[in-house]
Amino acid sequence: MTISPEALALATKVEAFVRDVVIPFEKDPRRDHHGAPLDELVYELREKARAAGVLTPHVKPDGSHRTQRETAAILIRSGLSPLGPLACNTNAPDEGNMYLINHVGSPELQARFLKPLVEGRARSAFLMTEPAEWGGAGADPSMMKTLCEPDGNHWVANGRKCFITGYEGASVGIVMARAAEGACMFLVDLPDPAIRIDHIPDTIDSSMPGGHATLTIDNLRIPADQMLGQAGEGFKYAQVRLSPARLSHCMRWLGCCIRAQEIATDYACRREAFGKPLIEHEGVGFMLAENKILIKQCELMIDWCAGVLDTGDLGTVESSMAKVSVSEALMKIADNCVQVMGGTGVTGNTIVETVFREIRAFRIYDGPTEVHKWSLAKKIKREWKAVQAS
Repeated sequence: MTISPEALALATKVEAFVRDVVIPFEKDPRRDHHGAPLDELVYELREKARAAGVLTPHVKPDGSHRTQRETAAILIRSGLSPLGPLACNTNAPDEGNMYLINHVGSPELQARFLKPLVEGRARSAFLMTEPAEWGGAGADPSMMKTLCEPDGNHWVANGRKCFITGYEGASVGIVMARAAEGACMFLVDLPDPAIRIDHIPDTIDSSMPGGHATLTIDNLRIPADQMLGQAGEGFKYAQVRLSPARLSHCMRWLGCCIRAQEIATDYACRREAFGKPLIEHEGVGFMLAENKILIKQCELMIDWCAGVLDTGDLGTVESSMAKVSVSEALMKIADNCVQVMGGTGVTGNTIVETVFREIRAFRIYDGPTEVHKWSLAKKIKREWKAVQAS
């Protein structure tokens, strides 16, 4: 499946907007104590994106989502600045939540919860992960301990959640809990007094507003008609969301690493040491050459996985492979950029240091590298056993 000329033109428009309008805001002081952009800054940038015609560009005017290949062309360019996805409304977790509600939500739920997200007037949170000390679900969602049960025309949920990205300041929540039938998902209005923020930890990354909150859910009453899909189908719906969401992360952070490579290249070509520009020293030039190779490998891996998803396949295996390959390659690219720039690379003078921190977190978020490799190894064993039995 090819990318339409209209989508390519839109991607070019997104890139111009990020480079010309968004990048100058990277030094804007409207940040929280941990360096994350405040909603005041986010919504100001979204208004600029709206005026430029690049707000929520991954969703078509008719409400349908673009193909994954078209999404890749757009999201990579929106990622050229850490603020780009927030400005263009292509950021996590909102982009993944839009995708899920669009594919599973009823028309009524879409009108109430999806519309403000697509319009860029609201942020959202996905409440799935649970605290390790509570014995809850982390990389293994089958360990989920947050429970829900029917009560008349409502459901009542109780439990705990952690690392809930963007929760503080979000107005739309997707709550995942376990019932007798199995896992369930609910759409809820936020904030809700039955969901208490216990703690927002300091984390290595700081690009997403609202932090990564730890929550207690205490007798949260949810109208039955706010269930997303059917009772017991929550884990299946999670896979509908997680495969493209993993790939979207790869797209956005590839954009950031492309920009970091540009900055490191400019530095290495201008800075001189030992009688010549840094890039002419093999130890430096080779790192930038390696980055160029890795960027192309990431582009190809993303395109391959996007092509699989565009066939309608869930792409669970392919997205795991892409997430491992791309996140590890991006970590090397970001590390090389820091190293090329020496002391400047570890300062806040450029976004290179920010990108390094964000990519380090990405190797864990949406499934650590080791969990994806373990899952792939199990598949390899199953395939081997099938061959032996044939």
